[in-house]
Amino acid sequence: MKSSSTQQRAGIAFAAVAVAIACACASAPAAAAEAASATFTSVQQSPTTWQYSLTLDDTGTTDLGTFWFAWVPGKDFMPTAPSSIGDPAGWTAITTHAGAADGFAIQWKAGSGALLAPGQSLSGFTFDSTTSPQAMMGDSPFFPGTPVTTTFVYEGAPFSDAGVEFTVQSAAAVPEPSSMALMGLGALALVGGLARRRNAHAA
Repeated sequence: MKSSSTQQRAGIAFAAVAVAIACACASAPAAAAEAASATFTSVQQSPTTWQYSLTLDDTGTTDLGTFWFAWVPGKDFMPTAPSSIGDPAGWTAITTHAGAADGFAIQWKAGSGALLAPGQSLSGFTFDSTTSPQAMMGDSPFFPGTPVTTTFVYEGAPFSDAGVEFTVQSAAAVPEPSSMALMGLGALALVGGLARRRNAHAA
């Protein structure tokens, strides 16, 4: 009987410990996760120049303080040097380039109080380039197999943490309402013309 009673007490104690561990795990805060995505649009300024506009999305649970476009540690990917770089309020930019065997990149860094918060988006990252949108969406001529728009972000200043790598995507072009209306009128006119032709042939 003593042995049975001892086993029961041991079982109860084990169950209590298991419940305590489960409760501790449930109440422990989830580890912060750094994550981001971004898109770009382009507008042709001249036969050989495009203006690019980027929007950065903080999809993780940490702030973002560095947006390093077309770069991973030790490699810059853009085929040509960017110009006329624009910054969101509170951010500053520099161009990075390591010589003839390397491409170009843009490092945007947030100033005090300008970090991008989790769940938020930030636009205003702009630059001009002689690299066409088709080439921008292709692989880097300096590092074949790596997309030009491969990018890095950090929670704070550059190299303040391990950082996260991702690829910036081209935003889908959405027609303006006026353009859509013109397209609709054009389609109606086409249908009407086909109907008249059929009626003329039938007569």
